Amino acid sequence: MSFNLRPWIATLLVACAASVASAQTTIRLASPAPLGSVWHKALKQFESEVRTATAGRVVVRVIGAAQDDEATMISNMKIGRQHAASITVVGLASVDPAFNIFTIPMFFATYDEYRAVRAKLEPMLRTRLEAKGLVLLNWGDSGWVYLFSKEPVPNVEALKRARLYTSAGDDQFVQLYKQNGFNPRPLPFTEVQSGLMTGLLDAVPSTPLATLAFQWYRNVPQMLDLGLGPLAGATVVDAKVWNSIAANDRTAILAAAKKVQDGLERDVPQQDDQAKAEMLKRGLKLVTPDAASTKAFRDMADRFAVSMKGLIVPADVYDQGTRERDAFRKTRGAK
Repeated sequence: MSFNLRPWIATLLVACAASVASAQTTIRLASPAPLGSVWHKALKQFESEVRTATAGRVVVRVIGAAQDDEATMISNMKIGRQHAASITVVGLASVDPAFNIFTIPMFFATYDEYRAVRAKLEPMLRTRLEAKGLVLLNWGDSGWVYLFSKEPVPNVEALKRARLYTSAGDDQFVQLYKQNGFNPRPLPFTEVQSGLMTGLLDAVPSTPLATLAFQWYRNVPQMLDLGLGPLAGATVVDAKVWNSIAANDRTAILAAAKKVQDGLERDVPQQDDQAKAEMLKRGLKLVTPDAASTKAFRDMADRFAVSMKGLIVPADVYDQGTRERDAFRKTRGAK
């Protein structure tokens, strides 16, 4: 009597293949970053390094989300259409208002100051995200925000007359703008270009890098040469998916994410400056406020910040952020 091993071997190979397939975790990561931008390149680097570092056990697939606003990306994570998102503070604040500490105008003076405060706040912010079912993988700088407008905005009065873009979906922010004398026009991020072209918007707070990448400068060729603050960003992943990954692979993923964070912190400020220089070549005009107008802008920002406390930014988060910022300034001797 003969015994044929081939069927058993074939069955064993199929079982092994099924075991490998079931062990693989695919993370669909959405981002509004334009193709070819510094952020998209960083995410593709992350995609490659995670696959290598985990020997293919975890696969990140970066997917475009140009038609979705950031709140929609977060909603898509909740229903499993995607598992992670690389977004700005706009999307993060839709998860928890504590992230609005990074939206206070002129609250931070430099990247060093912002990053130092962010590091102090990170444990608290991680805890808040985890309570909402999300895990913070890394931070991602998006540049320094300035005001881009159709007509020059040399003073506060001109700014208050402008139809100013603000993110749709946050009625409290819109009302706060109105209470402070501004003319906000809430729109989804995906409709900024059409809003500029149709005259619905006159001015957009944005980074030079984003303004160049999305070609907005063609419709808002005036830039107020007074920085408003950093545009914070981060990559978050669904906690259920994250917890399904082996501990050693999670460690490898976090190392790859930190490498991306470090690269963006190095590259984004430089590319922001390069984007500004490129737009100046293409006709962008700088509007430099005089000393009196600069002081008026800063005074207005301080009043706006105070009105955000407890309404837009939780009071305890506002106080902690202010303490950490002031402590950093005292250590560095900043004015």
